[in-house]
Formats: sequence, structure tokens, C-alpha cells
Amino acid sequence: MRQVPPRRRAVVAALLSGVMSLPLMGVLPASAAAPSEPSPYVQKTDSAVRDQLAAKDRVTFWIQLGEQADTSAARKVKNKADRGRAVIRAKKAEAERSQDGLVALLEKAGAPYTSYWIANTLKVTGDKELARKIAARSEVTAIEEDEPLVLPHATAGGRVNTVEGVEWNIDRIGAPKVWNSLGKHGEGVVVANVDTGVDYRHPALAGSYRGHRADGTDDHNYNWYDPADDCTGDSPCDNDGHGTHTMGTMVGDDGSDNAVGVAPGATWIAAKACERDACPRDALLAASQWILAPTDLTGANPRPDLAPDIVNNSWGSATLDLWFKATVQAWRDAGIFASFSNGNTGPNCVTSGSPGGYDNAYSSGAFDSNGDIADFSSRGAGEGSGIKPDLAAPGVDIRSARPGGGYQSLNGTSMAAPHTAATVALMWSASPDIRGDVEETERLLDSTAVDTFDPSCGGTAANNNVWGEGKLDAYAAVMSTPRGPLGALTGTVTADGKPLAGATVRLDGPMQASVRTADDGTFALNKTMAGDYTVSISGYGYLTDESAVTVVANGTVTRNADLKTAPTGTVTGTVRVKGGPEAGAGLAVSDTPVFVTTGDDGAYTLHLPVGTYQVAVTPGDKCAKAVAFQITVGDGTSSKDLDLPVRTDGYGTTCQVVAGAPYPTGGTKLPLSGAAGSAPVELPFPIALYGHTYTSATVTVEGVLAFGPSSTTNINEELPFTGTPNGALYPFWDNFLMDSSSGVYTAFRGTAPHRELVVEWRNMLLSDNKPQRVSFAAVMSEDGGYTFHYKDIEDGAAERGSSATVGAENHDGTDAFQYSCNEAALRDGMTISFRPGKTASVAGTVTDANDGKALAGAGVTVSRDGATVGTGTSGADGQYLVQVPAKDAGAYEIRVDAPHYEAATRTATLGGGEVSRADSALRTGRVSASPDDGWQLVVPAGEHRTRTFTLANSGLAADYTVAEKDGAGWLTADPADGRLATDATQKVTVTFDASAATPGSVLRGTLRVASESGRAPVLDIPVTVAVPAYRTAIDAGSGAAGPVADSAGDPWAPDRAYTEGSYGYLGRTGTVTTRKPIAGTDDQALYSSAAKGAYEYRFDGLPDGTYQVELGFAELSSTQPGKRVFDVLAEGVQELPDVDIALEAGGTYRALARTFTVHVGDGQLNLRFASPADQPLVNSIRVTHRPDLG
Repeated sequence: MRQVPPRRRAVVAALLSGVMSLPLMGVLPASAAAPSEPSPYVQKTDSAVRDQLAAKDRVTFWIQLGEQADTSAARKVKNKADRGRAVIRAKKAEAERSQDGLVALLEKAGAPYTSYWIANTLKVTGDKELARKIAARSEVTAIEEDEPLVLPHATAGGRVNTVEGVEWNIDRIGAPKVWNSLGKHGEGVVVANVDTGVDYRHPALAGSYRGHRADGTDDHNYNWYDPADDCTGDSPCDNDGHGTHTMGTMVGDDGSDNAVGVAPGATWIAAKACERDACPRDALLAASQWILAPTDLTGANPRPDLAPDIVNNSWGSATLDLWFKATVQAWRDAGIFASFSNGNTGPNCVTSGSPGGYDNAYSSGAFDSNGDIADFSSRGAGEGSGIKPDLAAPGVDIRSARPGGGYQSLNGTSMAAPHTAATVALMWSASPDIRGDVEETERLLDSTAVDTFDPSCGGTAANNNVWGEGKLDAYAAVMSTPRGPLGALTGTVTADGKPLAGATVRLDGPMQASVRTADDGTFALNKTMAGDYTVSISGYGYLTDESAVTVVANGTVTRNADLKTAPTGTVTGTVRVKGGPEAGAGLAVSDTPVFVTTGDDGAYTLHLPVGTYQVAVTPGDKCAKAVAFQITVGDGTSSKDLDLPVRTDGYGTTCQVVAGAPYPTGGTKLPLSGAAGSAPVELPFPIALYGHTYTSATVTVEGVLAFGPSSTTNINEELPFTGTPNGALYPFWDNFLMDSSSGVYTAFRGTAPHRELVVEWRNMLLSDNKPQRVSFAAVMSEDGGYTFHYKDIEDGAAERGSSATVGAENHDGTDAFQYSCNEAALRDGMTISFRPGKTASVAGTVTDANDGKALAGAGVTVSRDGATVGTGTSGADGQYLVQVPAKDAGAYEIRVDAPHYEAATRTATLGGGEVSRADSALRTGRVSASPDDGWQLVVPAGEHRTRTFTLANSGLAADYTVAEKDGAGWLTADPADGRLATDATQKVTVTFDASAATPGSVLRGTLRVASESGRAPVLDIPVTVAVPAYRTAIDAGSGAAGPVADSAGDPWAPDRAYTEGSYGYLGRTGTVTTRKPIAGTDDQALYSSAAKGAYEYRFDGLPDGTYQVELGFAELSSTQPGKRVFDVLAEGVQELPDVDIALEAGGTYRALARTFTVHVGDGQLNLRFASPADQPLVNSIRVTHRPDLG
């Protein structure tokens, strides 16, 4: 079925329950004062239209008038054309009368409009002020959005083997038996569809097109209508394929191997009201008017005499919206049989949409080649709680025509409805006497459908909200029609001499028929084929009377009966669910008025006349499935106990209504108010729902606790629903309002592994302008179980959930347990407990064995019999929770691992609903490096240096590697890899090789220590090597013949006097030496001599750049602090003021090192020593170009 997504679900629920409420127009004040009466504009105008008018200057909308023409008188007109004219005349007259004042208003305002007389409605484009004036008129009942019906494509089907050359579906309903036994194929009957168009040249359809002439040409006048001009030119087209498929199922046959149609002898016409992806309302209404009286291609010269006999409608909305109902009635009164699809939004109950859900529309559900109802087939109830669908027809793997001459298999109730429409074509072809008699035709379809009992959505064995009257039987329906010479059978049924109403009279002979007696006990079958019959007359509580009668042509035979009281018996028993008594279960006995309810102990008693009966058992709540069983009642008392099966979703969730459970309350109030909104909740422990684990949630004003994607929509949906929210609990998803007395509260309670989140919605106002309040709560356990609690629920339908969704849904909206949707299924003090009974939970906390702290990101894998059945990840607090399937008890392996950690494995025996908790401390290495702050070295070009550092491991034995992060060859380590045992150490030598480096360059790299250490698997040690373009190191005061190496292996040249172009001292007065050890240094040679009295050291030939100056000082005599004080200047800038060696070093014979940088821009560095008191002293000088510093 073509349909739109659900909208205004609360309105739908109100329609179904007979209670209509106005939408919320604003926030109620905190006081208890009743709200003021909304203005006509607010009362009558869709909120969507009001929103559009607030945002735009002009909007297109629909005006619905309250009055509809009474066309019932047309039913008495015998001639088809005159009957159609009578309907059109009444419709147009009422539209002209009731729209007169409104049209005057529109024309005065200059507003574009189009009137559709078939539904007494107008399409108007206007502004907000005009809409206010329209709403103020008494004849206007509603201003509605111009919203086209969206067209999701039917799903692709598979191929099922043909049966003796015809498709399985055609054979299943018995159409070939009609063709073969009666020679009727639908001849003389005209069918139509309102759809996406038809490929009129398709081999299976070309010959049966009414516009196809004998000379091979085509005349599309009166045979084709395209109100939106969607096709090119005046010829029929189908740019979607849907309409060609449905028409093919009605009449398709290419005369070869493609017998795809039920009534291939019928002719067809079509109205294209649906485009590629939508059916606009104006196109549907224009097409509906054309069906009553087809026009020529210009839209003129309507001819009711050319109206079709039957019109198929495989389109619709998923909501029950009554805008098309008057159109359906117009067709009926004109003698046109309208067949509708019932919708594709099953398997939930109360999913019949419109028009199929109307009480005046005949709709079809869908079944497959195995005889099973299609999962997608929408269920009832329909309008006014009536049974829907009316019957079920084949709708899965239906092969039919597609545009371009080919064929395709599709699934949908769109495919089912054409079977019903074409069956009527066979009936009317075989029996002209009932042609145009819609009510009698529907009665015959109902009475001959094969009863198929499914009480899951209510109803009886003979008529229920899954199958309707049963499976379509075209052969039985045709054989029940009056054909040939006709007579009449009449009579009166009494009991003990008094008229008996409601008795059933059944005829079996040349035709089958049945009728019920009127209040006065009379009955009449006025169109009965002549011949011999067996007449059975029965009534509840009476013995069946059976006799033979002969009906003669053009005559009337009378058959009276006085029924005798039947003996009675008693059946007792107990209804149970999960072994416990099911209180409040209803037992309905088919074909009787008997209905009883079980007591608190689940017991029931039935007093029935002797005989065999079907008993439908409906559970007292929504946790069990409805079932049917057969009983045979004899004299005396017999017993029959029954265990009801529980309802489950795909995840194995079941529920139970619990009596006497305490009502939970929250303690922390969330920042929510008004009519919408949400608040986040951080969970102190993970929660599992449908196999997914969550650590946060969102609570909404609308009664939703979402762990996955959330929304604040107050339009509740049926579950499962792929739109947001998902991964959620829905204790009471409805339109709520909060005032100062309302609040939403949370609490956390319990101990692991049975901790719980409580969310309580307190004193919530139902947002339907009524001062009704409800309180409810959801309690979610970390093991996946959850409960819903209700208080302050009174008897009002809305308080009991008539516009709410109650249930739970998985993370992507593909599986759910829907307890109820738009049903008054809740009561005060009720608690519903939900358990994923086919699952178990594995929980725990993962820590690092070295430090005992939480380990985030650890993977948890749960396996059974070698196959992975669940996975999870530890959170920031180290906690994890994994739900796994557990249909039966068994051993599970639980493996916890993380990168660079040793995995931990344990085994647990788990059954459904059980929780296994164990903490895991994962072992890992704990490798550290010392030092780990890196190196900054100066290595002249062509040279190399080495340094050492130590690796230590205080954790699990671990392998390690040491290398430059990016593989640079100038930085190497020895050893480069190895294994460190627990508490072991390893000294590593690092080589910095500048042999290939360019003077003045900088080598930068990272020495990476990688190890199996979970907390720090990688230690990065930064390295910078400056390759200087100039470097001179002087062992001041030394008279050695050659350079001296320091502890790092760097050479220091002997002191020398300055000569131009080189380096050296100026003004030295002497040297000082000592044999005593110098404290604070490993370089005794550098500090055991000093230059005294030099006022400057000069260095020539320096490239421009930044230089590092390193000075070494030590008092090599008993000089006291304050005795020798001098300044050091570089390039005329004071760098070291007031150098007092003895003071700063802490005494004599103690080393003092000072370093600074200076910029040289003239090729010469002047390093001056200025002393007003005593001669300066210096032990070592090194000047190094530092390209890494500037």
C-alpha cells in the first residue's frame, strides 16, 4: 500500500476511541484555573498551517466544510448512468449551497481557490488574515495542511512457481475455477484504478484497455485522466510502475505464459492521481470526481454512463484521517465498488490507515503463498473500533506487469486489494443482478471468505483484526451470486412460538447464501437461483432445523421454523501465563453472545448449549498472546485448562504485570519545564538494552528515557520505529505539560550487579487542555531488566494511555517490545516488569594490575562453544556490561584484553536472566627510562658523541625496542631491543653521529622506547643536535702542548694570546694553577689552571648567528668572597655582572659554570672581563655557534 508516515497520532487514537481532543495551543499556567476557550482560528486550523502562516505571507491549505450531501436516495435508482447523475447532482447542489458565502469571501479577497464538490472541500491560497476569517465561519470545520501522500515503493518480491500456467496467487483464490466452470472472466465489467498510471501498450494490458479500438488505434477520451499532466501528451503512462502492477493483477493476460490477472475478460480505464513519489490531495479528489463521470481529454462533457463498475485504490495514509470518507460514500451510492489496501505498517495492532480503515471502505490485508498473514499487513481496529481489514488476499511475491512490457514481483497490501477488486468483476460478470449492489457484494465476499482465526488484535474466529472475515475465495464468492432464473425464499423463525431475531439461515444448493433474521424473526433471500436447496436454520441456544426446499423461477417459497431449545453443559478451567493465574482474561465463544472473564485465580466457567465451539481467549494484560481453542460441550461438566503463550520481541523480551509492587520515587529534580524539553543524565554504571551498553541517558518531558538518539517530539509512534528516539524506554510517550506542581526526578539505587536507575515523572499534565494529571516511573537495571510503574491513573481514556506508546526499543528502531499504542491499557497502581529472558549479563571492572586504577577501553569478548556471542568495552571508570543470548544455561568464556596487556579469561555458567560479575586486573609491563627528558647536544660536523640512559621494568616481563621514531640513521641505540624481566634494568648507549651533517645545521629527532607497557607503551625522548659552523674551546691558563678532553670527550685547546684572524686573550698578567682537587666538577684538568688579568678574549672569523658562551671559574687560592669581583661583557653588553667566584661557588677550589648566548653580526666576538678591584680570573672558555637557538 502506498502510504505516508504516521502523523498526529494522538488524533488518530482519539478517533479510534471515540474521544476527540483539541491539540495543545499554549502552556498552561501554574494555577488551577481552567484554560480559556481557544479562538476559532486555533480550534479549526492545523498547527502545521498556523506555523506556515506565521513564517510566510501566503500558504496553500484546504478548507473542510461540515455539511455533506445525502446521496442515499441514489441507491434506489436502477439505471447506472441515472444513479451516477443523481449522486453528482446532489453533491454539486450541496457544495454550491454551503460554499456560497465562503466563495464570496475568497473572491473578494482575490484568493486563488479550487472547489471539489465530491468532498465539499476547497483548496485555497491565502494569508493569515484570510485564514482567520475563514475559520470564523460556522460552515467551516477545519483548515488543513496541503500535504501530499508520500509514496514509498512496494518492496521487491520473489518468484513462486506457477500452478498449471497461472500465478500462485490467481490459483489460490480460485479464479481459474471460475473461468473453467462458468466461462466467466469478467466480461462486460469495467475496472479502474486510481494510481500512478498504466502502461497501456503492455502486452498483458493493451487488449483489455477500453480505449483500444478494433482497428488497432486508441481513443483516450473517457478512458484516461491525468489531472496533474504528469505524462507527456494525452496518452496514458506510468512513471513509477505501481499502477501498471495493480492493473495487471486485475486484468493482465498476454495470451501466452503470463496469466497474471484475476479477471482478464474485464476492460479497464485509469486515473493517474499519483506522481513518482506522492499523491497530492487535489489530484486524488479530481480523479475521484472523474471516476463518477469520466470526461474527454479536455476535462469536459462528463458522462456518468461511462463510469467504471469497480475502482481499485492501492494508496493511503498510515493515519486514520477522514478527509476522503465522503468520496468513498459517493462511489458506493453511485453503485461503484471501491477496493482499498489496508496498509503496510503491521504487525502491530491498530495500524489500519485511511481510507482502508473507514467503516464504509472495503479493505484487504495481505497473506503469502504459505497461507500466513504478511508481517507488514496492517491490523485493526479501524474507525469506530470496527474490524479491519475486511478480508485478506494474496499480497506477497505477486508477479504482475511492469512498464515497458516486462513483469516483476512485489509485496504489499497494494498487491492484495486488486485481487478483491477483480473478484468483484468476476461476481458482477457472472451475476448482473447484483451489479452495482455494493452492500450485497460485500456481504457475499464476507460470507464466503475462509475463516482464519487470529485473536492477537481482537475479534472472533469468523471476523478479526488480522484477517477480517478471512481469506478471499473468488470461486466461492462467484458461486454464491444469483445467476440465471431467480426466485425468492422467505420465512419466519420462532422459538417457543415467539419471533427469534438474529437466527442464521443458510442455503446450500445451486448457490450458497446466508442471512440473519430481523427483529420480528423474518428473513428474505429475494435473489435466489432456481433449484433444490438444503436450508439450515440455527440460533444460539437452539437445535438446528434442517430441511429441503425447492426455489422456482419467478416464484417465492416460504420456509418457517420453530426452533427447539438445546440441552446445555458446563465447561470449567483455569487460564495461566508462565504457570501463574491470568486474572481478567476474556473468553469469547464464537457464534454466541457468551463472554466471561477469569477471576483473580484465573478460573472461568462457561454454560453453553451442547455442541462444538471456538473460544477466543484474550489475556487480561498485554504480556501474553491471545489464542483460540476448541471445546466440545456435552451433558454435564467438563474441564479445559489453558496456558497462554507469552509475547516476545526479537530479543526475547517478555513482560509480566506485577501486583503490589512499591512505587519508586526519584530524589534529584531535573531542569525540565513547560511543554517540551530534555535533560541529560550521566550513569554511574553502564546499562544494557537490547545488547547495547550505554553510559548516559536523556530524559524528556514527553515520557521517554532514551539511551540512544533522542528527540523531544510529542507525536508518539508505533514501535519499532526507525526515527528518533531509539535505544529507549517509553513508559508513557505522550504529549505532556509541566507546571509548578510537576517534576521529573532521578535516583540511583542498589548494589552491583543489580544497581538501578529510577526516573520518575511526577504530577504531569496531559496536554489536551484538560486538567488531568498522571505520575509514572521507569526503573532500569544494569542487567537489562526494567519496570514501569503508574499512579494517580483515573478512568479517563487519556490517563490510561489512549494516545500514548508504552514499551521499549532497540538501538536502531528495528526491534521493540510494544506493550500498547494508543490503547487505554494502563491502570492505577500497575507495574509492568520486562525481562530479556533469553539473555544473560556479564559485568565487572577492569583495572591495571600495576597501579590498581581503572582501565578504560578494554575489550570484553564473551563466547559460547567457540563462537563469539557478545562484546563490550570498559568505560572511563573501568566498568563494563555485556548482554549475551542465553536461551538455555551453559558455560561461557569471558575474555578481557587490552593493547599491551596480558589477557584475562574466566568461565561462567549462565542461564536466561542471570548476571555474572567479576573484576579483572590485567597485567602488563611498566618500563621507564632514566633520564627521560632528552638531550641537547653540540656535535661538530664529522664527529659523533655518545650518551647513556637506563631502562627499568617494575611490571610484567616485557619486550622493548629503542630506535629513532622515524628511522633517522644519525641517532642509534645499543642494545636496540631486548626483554626486561620484572624488576630488571638495562643500560642503553645512544650515539649521535654528525659525520654526514652540514656545519650550521640542526639535527632533531625522537628516541622512541616501545614496550609492552599498558599505561605507557611508548616513551618518546626528544633529541636535538646542533652542528656548529664555528666552535672554539680554551683551557684558560693552561700551558699544555695539546688539547685536553673533558668528561664528555670534547677537546679543549691550550690558552693562547690573540693574533688577528684567530682567537686568544688580550692583557693577561699571569696564570694560576693547583694540584688540589676542585669540587663540583668531573673535569679536574679544566679547572686546575686559570688565566689571570686578561681584560678580553677575542674571536675572529665567526659566521653571523647566535653563539653560546660557556665560562668555567674556580678560585685556586684562599681568595675570600668579595675580594675578586668583576663583570663579563659580550659584544659590549653586560652578560654576567658582579661575578664573585668564591661567593657564588660557595668557597675556594669549587667549580662555578656560567652560560649565556650572544648574537654576532660583525664576524668577531669580543668577550671582556672588567674588574675595578682585582684582576679577573677564568678557567675555561667555549664559544659555540648554535644554529638551533636562533
